Amino acid sequence: MKEVEKNEIKRLSDRLDAIRHQQAELSLVEAADKYAELEKEKATLETEIERLRSVQSQKLSKEAQKLMSLPFRRAITKKSRPIWAS
Repeated sequence: MKEVEKNEIKRLSDRLDAIRHQQAELSLVEAADKYAELEKEKATLETEIERLRSVQSQKLSKEAQKLMSLPFRRAITKKSRPIWAS
């Protein structure tokens, strides 16, 4: 499920980047209506990206909470290994 959000964020970010490039090329005087349309779509994409990032963050926090609730296990270091396990 994380991959779904990640891929969707990437796709929307790419679209947002394309819109920014289009806006840079437009003349505000000649194409004001097109510029306004791109600005509206840009705002929509930004809010959707923020929503997806918060969903992704919530899922990551849930996983972190699950990991924190697991019983603590000390990592076995080379010094603490028994001689026969070497």
